[in-house]
Amino acid sequence: MATSSIFHNVKIDTPEKAEAFVAALEASKKEPWVRISPERHVVETDPSVIRRIMETNKRNRETIK
Repeated sequence: MATSSIFHNVKIDTPEKAEAFVAALEASKKEPWVRISPERHVVETDPSVIRRIMETNKRNRETIK
C-alpha cells in the first residue's frame, strides 16, 4: 500500500537527498488528488475517514493471507 511508506524512517544524509525530499513534498502539495477515473477525482483530508479506510484495507489484507 502506498500510504504505508509514510510510516518508515527517512534518512536524509546529503544535500541532494534533502533537496529531492523537499521537491517531492512540494510536488505532492501542488497535486494532492488521486485519479480514480478520467471523470472523477477524490481528495480525502478527514483524518477519521482516512484512518477508517486504512483499517479496512488492513483487515482485508489480513483475511486474504
